[in-house]
Amino acid sequence: MPTASTDLKATVKDGYDAIALRYHNWAAPRLTQKRTEYIERLGQLLPKGSKVLELGCGAGLPATQQLVDQGFEVIGVDISSSQLELAKDHVPAAQFMQGDMMAMEFTEGSFEAVTAFYSLFHLPRDEHGPMLKKMVGWLKPGGWLLFNLETKEDDQMLDDWMGVKMFWSSLGIEGNKQMLVEYGSELTNVEDVVDKEFVGRFEENFHWICARKKPLNISG
Repeated sequence: MPTASTDLKATVKDGYDAIALRYHNWAAPRLTQKRTEYIERLGQLLPKGSKVLELGCGAGLPATQQLVDQGFEVIGVDISSSQLELAKDHVPAAQFMQGDMMAMEFTEGSFEAVTAFYSLFHLPRDEHGPMLKKMVGWLKPGGWLLFNLETKEDDQMLDDWMGVKMFWSSLGIEGNKQMLVEYGSELTNVEDVVDKEFVGRFEENFHWICARKKPLNISG
C-alpha cells in the first residue's frame, strides 16, 4: 500500500522523468562555484582511483563528470530512469544505478567519499537523518562526506516547477546541524557553510556540509 513517503518520491521521479532533457539543458552549464571548489578539494584529499558515490547524479553533468575528471571511480545513483539514460551517454566512465537513495544497499566502508548535490532535500524531512546515517556507514574510516541542503525549514510541493509537480523539504540550518549531532557522531572535521547562488533569476541559499569519517585509531 502506498505511503506518504512513496507518493512524494513518485512525484519526484515522475517529474524528473518528464523533464529529463530540459532539466539537463538547464543544469549542465551551471558550474556552481561552491560545488566545484569542494569537488576539487576532494581531488586533493583523496588518491586517484578512490571510489566515490554520488547520490542524485541526475544526467551526469556537470558534477559526475567533474568527479571522474578528478580520477575517481564513480557510482551515480538517481531515482529518475530518464535522467540516468542521459547520464550513461554523458559520462560513460562512471557506473549508474537507478532507485530511491534510501533503498540503496552497499557494504559498510565501501567508499572513500559519498556526495549528494542538490538531492537530499527531495527526501521527506524524517528521512534526512536516517539517510545521513546510511551515508556515513558507507564511508571508509577517514573517508569524506560532501552534500548540501536548503536553509529554511519547510515542506514544499509546487504544482508547476519547470512544468511539472515537484517536492522539496528542509530541516533548516539549525535542524541540519542538529541532524549532524544526532546521526553523524562518527564524523569529524565538520565544515558547514551557507553559500548564496543564483537559480535562474532568483537568489537562493544552500547549506553545504563537508566532513570526514573518523579514521581508525591505530595507536592502540
